[in-house]
Amino acid sequence: MSMRYNENNAPLIKVVYSQIKINGKTELIPLELYADGSLKRSAG
Repeated sequence: MSMRYNENNAPLIKVVYSQIKINGKTELIPLELYADGSLKRSAG
């Protein structure tokens, strides 16, 4: 598996999940956590 990087060339550390409520229903949203501390919505 190739390493993924963000636009600042920081490597992807792990995918974390954030809970959000939509119409009273809790959903998990995957977010990519990068080494520089930035979060990006996971594409898949």
